[in-house]
Amino acid sequence: MLLDLSRGLNIEAKKRGFSVKKTSTGEFVFIALKNDKQLSDDEYENLTDEERKVIENSISELRNISSDIFKQSNQVQKKLESELKYLDDKIAENIISEKIEELINSYGCSEKVINYLNAVKKDVIENISYFFEEDDNNEEVKNVKKLFLKRYEVNVLVDNSESEGAPVIFADSAAQGKVFGNIEYENKMGSLITDFTLIKPGYLHKANGGYIIIKAQQLLTQPSSWELLKKCINLENISINNSKYNIEVLPISTLSPEEIPLKIKVILIGSNYIYSALLNNDLEFEKIFKIKAEFDNEIEKDRGNISNLVGLLNYYINENSLKHIRREGVERLLQFSSRLAESKDNFSASMSNLFKIVDIANYYAKKDNSEIVEDKHVAAALKEQESMHGLIRKKILDMYKKKKYITVLKGKRVGQINGLSVSDYGDCVIGQQHRITVSTFAGRNGIINIEREADMSGNIHSKGVMILAGFVGQLVGRDIPISFNANIVFEQLYSGIEGDSASAAELLALLSSLSEIPINQSIAITGSVNQRGEIQPIGGVNDKIEGFFDICSLNSLDGTHGVIIPNTNVDDLVLKEEVLEAVEQGKFHIYSVNTICDCIQILFKDKNINDSDKNILEYVKKKMMKTLKEYNNILKESKIN
Repeated sequence: MLLDLSRGLNIEAKKRGFSVKKTSTGEFVFIALKNDKQLSDDEYENLTDEERKVIENSISELRNISSDIFKQSNQVQKKLESELKYLDDKIAENIISEKIEELINSYGCSEKVINYLNAVKKDVIENISYFFEEDDNNEEVKNVKKLFLKRYEVNVLVDNSESEGAPVIFADSAAQGKVFGNIEYENKMGSLITDFTLIKPGYLHKANGGYIIIKAQQLLTQPSSWELLKKCINLENISINNSKYNIEVLPISTLSPEEIPLKIKVILIGSNYIYSALLNNDLEFEKIFKIKAEFDNEIEKDRGNISNLVGLLNYYINENSLKHIRREGVERLLQFSSRLAESKDNFSASMSNLFKIVDIANYYAKKDNSEIVEDKHVAAALKEQESMHGLIRKKILDMYKKKKYITVLKGKRVGQINGLSVSDYGDCVIGQQHRITVSTFAGRNGIINIEREADMSGNIHSKGVMILAGFVGQLVGRDIPISFNANIVFEQLYSGIEGDSASAAELLALLSSLSEIPINQSIAITGSVNQRGEIQPIGGVNDKIEGFFDICSLNSLDGTHGVIIPNTNVDDLVLKEEVLEAVEQGKFHIYSVNTICDCIQILFKDKNINDSDKNILEYVKKKMMKTLKEYNNILKESKIN
């Protein structure tokens, strides 16, 4: 068709004495002929005006004809290109239709997937030219082609194809981008750009269809994450927004990914304090998190749990290719677990501390070229564990040894007693002896807690001291007016004190000072007391006993030293071997008591008290009343004067 149009123009031009040439721009140029040769400039100049006018009219006519031909050729060209494009599309469709159908058959369970694959098919057909391989060394063309073909890539956010069962994800961070996903950017020539391949998944995407475990404390330090998590759970979908971790300064163009359906169980791990805080301050919390599961930090010691614990130790040993432990070593490990729980009837639920001892014991077994971990290796591991965290303990014992802490561990003193406390340094707990002294004299101020006056007493300790006034008032206040001053102090205590575990010691020192009956300084006491004189349980009993044992051992044990503890704490005793051996040999003693009378019988050095036939408390009361009457007389005389 195009050739016919071109041939027709040549014929018309020849009839008028012209030849036709086509320029590089597609325009036609008409050249006048004379005797089938191009008319020269001289010949043209020699033409008459009439001949020139004929040539100009002919050129004008030919230009009109060429314009029509040009229009017709464009139409033919467009039709040809359209037909070629149709053929290309048909060929492309025949090539890719089979592949697309295979994908639809494999992954066509979702209508959205089918629509996406059909859209890919249509787009590939429309841009089939980008898929032709060409020998083009032009880097710019290659980069354009590469950039275009990137649109067909697939950004797989989560792949669970090799997983079995529902996914379980532990979120080690609560940052918004980590939990909900984010959109990353690339710096290209100073500009931040992004595309769908830079969309990154969050923990929620990875856990979708399963479970996600998040630490509540971490989540609450990220308020935006907490609010967004509740929104995702309520709406049952995940949306990735361009938060840039909430630090974006300049607004930039970004993507807006489609929301993803969410089906998930969220497990928050936290303390009772955090649970109560959320329950009381967040109205949505109880609606979203309906189930509360509590885990005890202790495990009851019974046959089934012993078997489970031994099985867990065996599993840990096999998983880490460690040496197995002899029966005696396992028994020592279980005893250590009970020590951590501070109870003979329970094990600690903290397995990491137990596994740490297993690792150290394996080191000692390897060092001895032993095929199995013996009891001595476990004992060495426990000693090493204590030594690794024992620098503070060593420093404190050195201060006792060098008499920087003044101690009286022999003889008897009035108004002075050895109390016990524990200091928790995080990685170790240290039991310490404290000299508690009481001075009493005539006055009307009552019992004065010097620690409280110096702002070094906690609320519970202050309450314990106040209880002393109630006990003394009930004991003698019904018989005579009580008028005395009593100053109670923990000697050489500079860091403050909290708790009521020294209230029994303080009461005994007060009774000693008022009755002027001396107290045995070889024995320390720990225990809380109520207004009825009943001894109540306390914490840290093992560390307190062992702490006093270590202090007494610095000056050698002579069989008089010991510790008085509440009878209700006996089941909590899980002591070191050296302490148990000293007790068995009679070098150290542990007394359990129920009442303040039991304590008086052990501590007060008076021949009348040691006589079990006497009413102990009544005898102490008479001695106290004698002193109080003297104080009353002093106050009366001072008033008269």
